[in-house]
Parts: sequence; structure tokens; C-alpha cells
Amino acid sequence: EIETWINNAGFGDFDLVQDINLGKIEKMLRLNIEALTILSSLFVRDHHDVEGTTLVNISSAGGYRIVPNAVTYCATKFYVSAYTEGLAQELQKGGAKLRAKVLAPAATETEFADRSRGEVGFDYSKNVKKYHTAAEMAGFLHQLIESDAIVGIVDGETYEFELRGPLFNYAG
Repeated sequence: EIETWINNAGFGDFDLVQDINLGKIEKMLRLNIEALTILSSLFVRDHHDVEGTTLVNISSAGGYRIVPNAVTYCATKFYVSAYTEGLAQELQKGGAKLRAKVLAPAATETEFADRSRGEVGFDYSKNVKKYHTAAEMAGFLHQLIESDAIVGIVDGETYEFELRGPLFNYAG
């Protein structure tokens, strides 16, 4: 039995829309949106009435504000954020035992920049003013899972982590 499902697969792109590689964008849309939605739906189908289960989808601070040169990536993460927040509220309103949550990190020292930029060896300490380590982000993820919050978000300016209720309106 799976108690917690974390959808962390995804990658970014840091090109102007006019310069994007369409093949790369197609792969990004399939992974960041399509795969996440299908895997989330399957987990919800199987675990919505299982006590103590949690689904966490990884978005981005770029899923709540548009980052220059990353419009398409941010759009995929807006989807992840809106989808997961809506799902969380749908589950709550329906009395499901499964909880859905969204983690929205900002720059985190991982291989993400290498993949997004098509480079190897991106040095966060030389290229990014503020960032978190993977260990710090794992701690934020743990805080989110253990909390009653739906959203765990890193403020893109202060880099402080905050646990919140939904940021998108739910008409239900």
C-alpha cells in the first residue's frame, strides 16, 4: 500500500517563446501536465477513501507568478498548482480521506538547471542570488505533508517557506 504519492517528475525551459524548441516543449507538456494528471487521477481513484493517504504534486513558485524567459514552464506549473488546489478542495468537499497538496519551491540546488538549460555543471552559488538545498526542500515537503495546509510555497523574493490554504478561488 502506498501512503504518500509525490509527483516530482518535471523539467523546465528558459527560452523566450519565440526561441523555444517545439520538441522540448512537447515533452515538457507531456511530463509536467499529462503524466502528472494521469498519475494523480489513478492514485485518487485507488486511495480516495484510504485513511492517512496523501498526494503531493510538485509545482513551482513559477506556478504562482510568471518568471521572465520561462513563460511556457510557468504555464505548466500554473496548471499543476490550479489542478492540485482544485483537487484538494474537491476531495475535502466530498468527504474523501485522501489529502492533496501542492509544493511550490523556488530555485533549489538540483540537476533541474542542467536539464532546463541543456548544460552540465550549473553552479547555483555563482549564478543564483538565493536558492535552497535539496535537503532544505525535503524539510519543507515534510512540513507540508505533516500540516493541514494545502499549499507549501517558497516566496520568490524572500525565499521564506510558507504553509497556506488554497491561493486559487474554488467556486464550489
